[in-house]
Amino acid sequence: MSDPISPQPAPKTQHTVPSFTPPAPGLVVGMDEEEAEITMGLGLMLRGAALLEYTLHGLLVHLKDKQPAYSYQPQATGGQLATECIKYLKEMENELIPAKHRADLIEYLETSVDRFKIRHHFVHGVLDFDPESQQWLTHKGSKTRKTLPEIRFTTSSEPWELAIEFDHLNKKILELDIEYFGEPGDPSQGEPARVSVKR
Repeated sequence: MSDPISPQPAPKTQHTVPSFTPPAPGLVVGMDEEEAEITMGLGLMLRGAALLEYTLHGLLVHLKDKQPAYSYQPQATGGQLATECIKYLKEMENELIPAKHRADLIEYLETSVDRFKIRHHFVHGVLDFDPESQQWLTHKGSKTRKTLPEIRFTTSSEPWELAIEFDHLNKKILELDIEYFGEPGDPSQGEPARVSVKR
């Protein structure tokens, strides 16, 4: 995995994971610290990816002025949405989004495509811990290598790093979406001055 998109400041205080009683205790029997770390990281990563996917769908329907929003590409994946946004922005003839912000947005979208590919390995790959290298292996089928699986090394911390990146990308893309397509918010309801709305 490439370096995180934005360095994260060191926390001022150490935080620990809240303790809780698992709803299905049998699923965590024998789970060690490495497995607990990657399992929770996967959950955080998937939540971050889903939120970015939601934001990308909003951006795409705003760019293409599609209403109602869920009449257009409601089942597209995050990578597909980001790719279609990139294609539209590169072909855009009007100056709705100035060139500088358009270039920034394309960079965030291209990074999103890459990160969704990494997420794909975690979602569709089988995880096995290799005690010799102290790393996890993901095994998944390959579209290009018809007879051999894709095998990729990873660490227990990588899903956490990916979750940070999805959060950062979502904030950056949402900021630009709100700037150019946002509507007035309702401060009395705790909303900011401008919000992103899907209609």
